[in-house]
Amino acid sequence: MNEIDENITSVGTRFSVDHRSSHVRADLVGDLAYAEYLDNTFDSEVLGNFTGKARFAFVPQRFEWVFTDNFGQVLSDPFVPATPENRENINYFTTGPDFTVGFGSQTRVRLGARYSLATYEDSPLDSSSLSGELALVRQLSTSNSLSAQARFQQVEYDEAALSADYEQSEAFLRYEGLGARTHVGIEVGYTELDHEASDQQEDGPLVRVDVMRRLSPSTTLTLWAGREFSNSASAFASTQDASGANIGAAPGRQEVQPFMHDFATLGWVWSRQRTELGLSAAWDERSFDQQPLLDQTTMTYSAQLSRELSSRISLMLGGSLVSSDFEQPGDYDETNATVGLRWRLGGHVSMSLRYEYADRDGDLPDASFTENRYWLSFAISRGELRNAPVGPEFAVDQIPQGN
Repeated sequence: MNEIDENITSVGTRFSVDHRSSHVRADLVGDLAYAEYLDNTFDSEVLGNFTGKARFAFVPQRFEWVFTDNFGQVLSDPFVPATPENRENINYFTTGPDFTVGFGSQTRVRLGARYSLATYEDSPLDSSSLSGELALVRQLSTSNSLSAQARFQQVEYDEAALSADYEQSEAFLRYEGLGARTHVGIEVGYTELDHEASDQQEDGPLVRVDVMRRLSPSTTLTLWAGREFSNSASAFASTQDASGANIGAAPGRQEVQPFMHDFATLGWVWSRQRTELGLSAAWDERSFDQQPLLDQTTMTYSAQLSRELSSRISLMLGGSLVSSDFEQPGDYDETNATVGLRWRLGGHVSMSLRYEYADRDGDLPDASFTENRYWLSFAISRGELRNAPVGPEFAVDQIPQGN
């Protein structure tokens, strides 16, 4: 095994914005950095992730325009280390209008349209899509609704030689409820996929579940799961929305063919004034009906602990276990660990020391490696930062302490 040493300088920014007004609602989260490799082992690069959503209400609750964007990195080959030679940027942008018409006080019809653009830095997987949606929504109460929805999407790739264009249809019922401690979103229905290059058609059940439960003032449980047709770019965007923005490449292999996407993520967070502990388990399975040799399954277990040791010093511990099973060419297991200390030097300035460890054991000759990284960083910060989109507000959080 060849050993590579490299010195890196990096400048970056982390930010989160939550803006709400009568006409604009925006939720932006980013963790971006520019890395320069001083020994010239690799070319300089931009790293990090960004997820953003903005809704402009030209006529509130009648005519609104939506923008979403997801930026990050994916691996060209998931069996070799994540370096600039094996890592590329991806961006998934979506925009479109929503029109809503009310029929009485409890019923409304919503018509929406979306244009999406997927852009890869190197891979020839750039694509665009047009979609339309029709929904009949019945407000069961002030916090519960039931809707019947139909959605149609057409995906076209820039490279015609790929012969990968397809059409996707969905019809489903959606229930959404917000209680004092629980937020529930459930979609159940039927989905169909038509490949334009052949007469083959795929279909099956459609399921999406998004549940968040406030178990106590300091503990939250989340479940995100589903079964749907997807492609590599849209799956990247939906997974990033669920897991948050951070510096790191998304796991898995990028493919041009659409697939049946089965996934489930269970998360638990315990947060107090000085300590926060988070545990999660995620399962992701991608099944290619036309090319089963592309099938892949990933299991990820992770834990993070942060602790304010004093008014100036904080400790962060993190770790994950990743097991990936590819129908071809093989499998790998990866262990990651992080230890960090942060000192507040005064005002908004802080200094951090961080150690990162990664160990990969794979079936292929070049798939096994060990990586050690040591970081010394200085930061200027202001306010509390998030690494994930804003979650729902629970009524129990609005109850004054002692009541």
